[in-house]
Amino acid sequence: MTEARYILVHDLGTTGDKAIIFDEVGRVITSHYISYKTYYPQPTWVEQKPEDWWDVVCTTTKLGLKKSKLLPKEIKAVAMVGQEKGAVPVDKEVNLVREKTILWCDTRSSKQAKELIDKIGGYDAFYRIHGLGFTPESLSISKVMWIKENEPKVYEKTYKFLQSKDFIIARLTDGVAFVDDYSDASLTGWLDIVKRDYSEEILELAGINVNKLPELHNSDDIVGYVGDEAAEKVGLKPGTPIIIGAGDVAAACVGAGVVKEKLCYSYIGSCNWNGVYATKPCLDSTIRLNNQCHPWKGYDLFSLTMAGGISQQWFGEAVCDLEVASAKRLGVSLYDLMRTRMLRTPVGSMGLCYLPYLRGGGGPHWNPNARGAFVGLVVPHNKDHFIRAVLEGVAINFRWLMDQTERAGFQVYDWGELRMIGGGGKNMDWLHIYADVLNMRVLLMDAPQEATGRGAFIAGAVGLGWYKNYIDATEKVVKINKIVEPNLNNHKIYDEMYDIYKSAFKALTPVFDKIAKFQVKYNAL
Repeated sequence: MTEARYILVHDLGTTGDKAIIFDEVGRVITSHYISYKTYYPQPTWVEQKPEDWWDVVCTTTKLGLKKSKLLPKEIKAVAMVGQEKGAVPVDKEVNLVREKTILWCDTRSSKQAKELIDKIGGYDAFYRIHGLGFTPESLSISKVMWIKENEPKVYEKTYKFLQSKDFIIARLTDGVAFVDDYSDASLTGWLDIVKRDYSEEILELAGINVNKLPELHNSDDIVGYVGDEAAEKVGLKPGTPIIIGAGDVAAACVGAGVVKEKLCYSYIGSCNWNGVYATKPCLDSTIRLNNQCHPWKGYDLFSLTMAGGISQQWFGEAVCDLEVASAKRLGVSLYDLMRTRMLRTPVGSMGLCYLPYLRGGGGPHWNPNARGAFVGLVVPHNKDHFIRAVLEGVAINFRWLMDQTERAGFQVYDWGELRMIGGGGKNMDWLHIYADVLNMRVLLMDAPQEATGRGAFIAGAVGLGWYKNYIDATEKVVKINKIVEPNLNNHKIYDEMYDIYKSAFKALTPVFDKIAKFQVKYNAL
C-alpha cells in the first residue's frame, strides 16, 4: 500500500499565519490560523515583530499535526507563502538586527523613494526596470534606503534583508538558507523584471550592497531542509524538505488556476486585486500595472484596491453595533445580518456612491492621498443602503482595475469569465454584484479562502515531482465550486454608476490632498 503524502503550507499574511496541510491531490486536511500584533509607532509607519511570526508558525504547525493526527514523517515538505514588499534585517545566525520590521503598507520612505527616482532619471525610467505600479515609498528598496540613512548601525550589522516567508525559511533551516524566489523579489523594486535578476543600476544608485540580498530561486525549488534545532521547536521531522514557494499575490494567481493566457482572477481579501497571466511584462508607465514574476514562468500582471474586504469589516465594526450584538445573541455571522439588510435595498443603492480608499489609493491611479468617501447622500438613505453601497463601491472600483488591464492589451471582458478567490468570495451576494458590474460570469473556486495556500502547495507538489508542471497540477487540483451569471438589467444600472464613480473620484482628488495634509498635521493617521 502506498504511503499517504502531505505538504504543510505556511501562509504568512499581514494579520496572521495560517498553517494548512494538503494531501497529495490538493485537498485541505487541516487549517489553523493565529493572528499577531501590528504596531503603528508614527503616522504612516506600520511594523510587526518577526519573532511573533516564528512563534505563531511553531504553534500552528503543532496544532495542525495534532488535529490531523499525522506523524511528522508523513509531512513530505514545507512550502511557504508570505506578505511581500518587506525587508527583515537579520545577521548570519538569523537573529533580528531590528526587533520590529517595516511592513509592505508602511510609507515612511517617501524622501528616499524620491531621491532614487531623481537619480535614475525620473519615474518612467525607474518603472521600465522594475515594472511596479505601487507607490515607490512602499517598495522594499525605499525601506532599506530609509534604514541605511536613519539607522546606519542596523544596515551595517545586517547580513541579509529577507522577505517574510524567507525569514521563516532561514529559521527552519537553522540559518543555512538565505533565499528569495523570483515572484517575491520582483515586488521589492531591486529586481530587473525583464532580466529576472538584481538590477545593478538601481542598487548602485540606492547605495545598497547586493551582497546583503538573498540568493534567488524558482518557486518550486527545494532550498533547504528542516534543521535539528528548528525541528525541536516546530515539531517537524529533521531533514524535511523546504520548498521556497512564492509571495502571496503570485501564489494566489496559481491557486486560482491562472497559469496560462486568457485567464483572469480576482482576490477579495483585506485588499482586492485582479490578475492575468502574461508571457512578457507590460512596461507602459501610463498604464502602470504591477509586473510580477509568475511562480512557473512568464508574469502575473495585476492591480489592486488597498481596501477590499476591509471596507466591509470597517463598516461592520464602525457602524453596525446593533448587528454585532444581534449576531452574538443569535450565534450567527455579523456579515450574514449585514447581507440580509443589504437585500432590502435596490441595485445602485439609490445613487449612494462609496469610494473605497480607506488605506489610500491603489490602482489605477496610485494616489496615496486618496481617501474613502460616501457621495450622493439624501434623507431616504439608511443603513441598508450604506451596506450595499460599500459592496458595490469595491466592485465598481474593481471594474476600473479591469479597464486598466484592458488598456494593456488584455481583452478580459471578451474572455467572459472571472475566477474568484479569497475570503470575500464566500459572500454570494457580493459575487452577483461583481458579475453584474462587469457583465461577466464569475467562477467561485473551491475553498476560495485557501487559494493562496493552494498556490504554494502546487509549487511544492511540482518541486517534489508529484505533478509534471503547473498546468498539470492546476488541472487536477484547482476546482470550480459555483458559477454566477450576470444580470444585464443590473449591469445597465452599474454602467451609469461607473461614470458617476469616476467623476466623483476626479472631482474629489484636490480635496483628498487637503485632507491628507490636515491628517498628517494633526496626527490623525
